[in-house]
Amino acid sequence: MNIACYPSDPPKGFKMYKSLIVGLNTCRLAHSLREKPIIREDWIKDFWDKSTAKKADDPTEYSKEKVTEILVKMSYDGVVPSPTIKKLLHPYWRLLAHIYLVCISGNKSGLDKLTLKQTSTVVSVVEGWNYNYSKSVFDDMFVNVKTLNEKYWYKFPRFIQMILEKKYPKLPITVKTYDVKTMNNLVFTCINQKSRENVGIKYQNK
Repeated sequence: MNIACYPSDPPKGFKMYKSLIVGLNTCRLAHSLREKPIIREDWIKDFWDKSTAKKADDPTEYSKEKVTEILVKMSYDGVVPSPTIKKLLHPYWRLLAHIYLVCISGNKSGLDKLTLKQTSTVVSVVEGWNYNYSKSVFDDMFVNVKTLNEKYWYKFPRFIQMILEKKYPKLPITVKTYDVKTMNNLVFTCINQKSRENVGIKYQNK
């Protein structure tokens, strides 16, 4: 989906998320979350139409055992290791998982669970582990190159636009644009936090 997100102070009744919002605004992903360029549809289509890819070997996921250890600390209620079910995360971490899936991941749909790789990304943010976030995104781009379908809008329009503007500042401006949605504080209205008020660990921006 690749929409922009502007994490700001949580509304009344959601103050427990304050530390998470502060962390998101100061972590390595802050710029990639907030940046909202004007999407030039011709640029994005041309990029994907001409793209080829060679996959590198640099891993972007941790072992099931290592990820499971952190999920337990995050008060995850699901069976591990297996796909991480978003609704079984504590609401505090469910918000982080939702922001990642909608704003950073390559998912076009299916926002209710995370693969091991996606869970590795989330727990790396939580624990401050060394993690190649760019490589993770490029891996998803690699998959998109192999499965392009004219029926669907191309993946990562926001990230591609950011890369093209940086790499080729003199590209001709085109008129047809794509409106990028923005995630705001309304996302808190979707969080059911009644049953699980306490969370074992909170974001520390390590």
